[in-house]
Amino acid sequence: MSSSALMFAMVALPTPSGGRYELTKCPVPVPRATEVLVAVKGSALNRGEQNALERLVDPAKKPTIGGIEFSGIVVGLGETVTRWKLGDEVMARSNGGFAQFATCDERALMVKPPSVSWPTAAAIPNVFITAHDAIVTAGVLRKGETVLITAGSSGVGVAAIQIAKYMGASKVLVTSRSPSKKAKLHSLGADLVIDSERPDWTDEVMETTSGKGVDMVVDQVGSTLLAANLNILSIGGRLLTVGRNAGSKAVCDLDEIARKNAKIIGTSFRSRTVEQVYDCVDRFKVDLMDAFLNGKMVSVVDRCFKLEAIAEAQAYLCSNNHVGKISLDINS
Repeated sequence: MSSSALMFAMVALPTPSGGRYELTKCPVPVPRATEVLVAVKGSALNRGEQNALERLVDPAKKPTIGGIEFSGIVVGLGETVTRWKLGDEVMARSNGGFAQFATCDERALMVKPPSVSWPTAAAIPNVFITAHDAIVTAGVLRKGETVLITAGSSGVGVAAIQIAKYMGASKVLVTSRSPSKKAKLHSLGADLVIDSERPDWTDEVMETTSGKGVDMVVDQVGSTLLAANLNILSIGGRLLTVGRNAGSKAVCDLDEIARKNAKIIGTSFRSRTVEQVYDCVDRFKVDLMDAFLNGKMVSVVDRCFKLEAIAEAQAYLCSNNHVGKISLDINS
């Protein structure tokens, strides 16, 4: 491909009221020595990126191509790449997915499950690697333990339900404020779906666990649920804070944490080195890739939009009416 070739991409531009995406023509990226060039076929939206976009108000910020995961076909190789060849169908957790072409390090790539569409494959890398890192690596889930997942219908939520079950949890409880989502969450492996808007929802958790509480909470809500999440932890329980969509400030009872010998564990990729991120990718591959390839684990896409309809896709994401992910169909 010519070094002067152009492509279409959704570029994040800062504005006084928050960032916005603009469809722009820009140069096709050239892979570095350890990178591959991928013709992007699908990408997906993520709540964390949307939240960051809304905070993009500094006019000095350099415009960047959006998207943190994608699927597609390898069409270019850096000079030292050995793991992939031209024509390989892949997916990756890497930047620049809202474009017709993207580059990423060869270590970030994973094999695309052959039985799923491009947009469906594109919805796998970020949420499943995030949930796996929280539940298995940080939380050290043990077989037979009980897990509660807040915001169970979110992208990370539907991934966490499946991972917890697949890795041996005896019971998976999830919270959701939408009764219409219960059937889908049960079909993915949730044993109990709880309305966390109810003031007595923690009583239901304690009753279901025979008064013991849950061994692990995978939380994406943050501030408004902190106290309740600590109350439903068992002795020796772990609270994994993955997202803070309701806010990052909260008050908790330190005596309760000490009494239970509980742990609050934060997980984020923003402070990790590149090597640490690739380690997360490798651990995901070892534990879960076979499950995707044999159909025991599935990517859940609620709706798919064309790249040029990204504003409509963002509005649907912010409506919270979806179960799972919202994907983008690119280059079809």
